Amino acid sequence: MDKRRVVITGMGVVAPNGIGIENFWDSLVQGRSAVRRISHFDASSYPCQVAAEVPDFDPTDYMDPKTAKRLARFAQFALAASKMAIEDSKLDLDKLDSYRIGTIIGTGLGGGDCSEMQHNIFLEKGIKRLNPYASMMICSHAAVGSIGCELGLKGVNTTVASACTSGLDAICLASNSILLGDADIMLAGAGEAPITPYIVALFCASNILARNDGSRPDKALKPFDVNSSGIVLGEGGAVIVLEDLQNALKRQANIYAEILGYASVNEGYDMFEKNPNGDAGRMAMRKALENARLNPHEIRYINAHGNGQPEFDLHETSAIKKTFGKFAYEIPVTSIKPITGQSFAVTGVLQMITSVLVIKNGLIPPTINHITPRPNCDLDYVPNHFRKAEVNVALMNAMGFAGSNTVVVIERFNQFNQ
Repeated sequence: MDKRRVVITGMGVVAPNGIGIENFWDSLVQGRSAVRRISHFDASSYPCQVAAEVPDFDPTDYMDPKTAKRLARFAQFALAASKMAIEDSKLDLDKLDSYRIGTIIGTGLGGGDCSEMQHNIFLEKGIKRLNPYASMMICSHAAVGSIGCELGLKGVNTTVASACTSGLDAICLASNSILLGDADIMLAGAGEAPITPYIVALFCASNILARNDGSRPDKALKPFDVNSSGIVLGEGGAVIVLEDLQNALKRQANIYAEILGYASVNEGYDMFEKNPNGDAGRMAMRKALENARLNPHEIRYINAHGNGQPEFDLHETSAIKKTFGKFAYEIPVTSIKPITGQSFAVTGVLQMITSVLVIKNGLIPPTINHITPRPNCDLDYVPNHFRKAEVNVALMNAMGFAGSNTVVVIERFNQFNQ
């Protein structure tokens, strides 16, 4: 039996910089940041008063009001993105074996917004005023569970929680389900909604958010720049459809790209800080390249984690240099986070969708707000303006607290590759 191959046949996105693939991509290419002054609550007393919120999102555009009322915001995002991805893939779920279709969704914080709201109600009004559905709404599994229920999917149904690598980890695990023959089609993605008074306050207290009083929100996040002061929180949902190649060819699906390889490595160093030597990131990239059966010089684009935390940026840059050697300076490396914010689990899926669109459209979006490079951050970060380039193979990095590093490699689809 020939080895199975995993391809991407659908994408859906609910992002701060655009709902839907076209809006999301246009914002990236034009370098329009979605980081704004926080509107979800009064943040005037916070040291960081900016975030990347999803504007104009009405969950009832994607689900009935009853379903929307029973889901926390992160699950609404993930369900909406799933329905977009299915529509984009042109799958007719009614004609497929639902036991051969699964879902894996990543989330870092789950229904934290719902938990915070219900706790406030409990303190002010007592137990009788609590939402009877809240016990399920706050669960991290609510997103993937709602997708299975809404779409009638009966295959593997799993939640991944591994900090900011959760989204790419979900894609890796979903790919494995197909490669092992446990599924023919998988939905993989993430959902997050961390922009609440208490959650933002917690991250302010940890001193990892960018210091910004809201006067220039679009300039708040500066990856690889000497003036970077930290991350900016984002929210949203993103989901891709992964499919066994033969299944996709049989139904004449539009194939965006192929998953070639991936790897996940942990530093075993510190819960909060990155080891600046970049060894874990190097090992993750090296393993992903080995799994993809590629040489370093074959990578033509890197979508970086690039979150604006100096130790993360130094770790990633060092890892890229150690992995690619002299070729490191020839590879365009960009971060989309100054535009999208850092939406924890979702960010890796947004990176995946971005990389697919880079391959499809022949354009590399810029790393905006990059003016003065941080010492030792001296790669080609495609500063501030998009670039035309033919890219056939792309690599995505995701890094998380507690030392996780996940890397995925994709390629322009070629049916005759072995």
